[in-house]
Amino acid sequence: MARRSVVLVLSVALVSLVTVGYALAEPGHARSDHRSQRFQQWLGLTDDQMTQIRALRERDAATVKQVGGALRQAQAELRQLALNGGDPALIQAKQTEVQQLLGQMVQLRVNSLREMAPLLTQEQRDKLAQSRMGRGGHGRDRHGPPPARS
Repeated sequence: MARRSVVLVLSVALVSLVTVGYALAEPGHARSDHRSQRFQQWLGLTDDQMTQIRALRERDAATVKQVGGALRQAQAELRQLALNGGDPALIQAKQTEVQQLLGQMVQLRVNSLREMAPLLTQEQRDKLAQSRMGRGGHGRDRHGPPPARS
């Protein structure tokens, strides 16, 4: 049971990371624009680099949204089954579904990073690789340092 809890917690953490990564450049959202600007400043990206990164993310946005939505739904169903004493076979099947969707999200993220890499300088790649964003963490440095307080 503890293993299932760990898998569930890791699943939620990974989805959060991937969702934030793709939200950086999702068009039409003021919040995303702010994140995008912070990401650009933090890595020291040129406007041309940021334009190319946005194009990559916009191209994949529909797939990320679809897989992310399916993952959130499957996780909610898994929580309900686990909390309400669901049939062990159903729980196992739903857990397998969540793991498969997580795998798809990881693959999307890896593909994104691989396509982004040639657009970045070595220094920018190193900084991104050393950040929590590159490791799957949830600290403030995933988009750079916290904003200055006035």
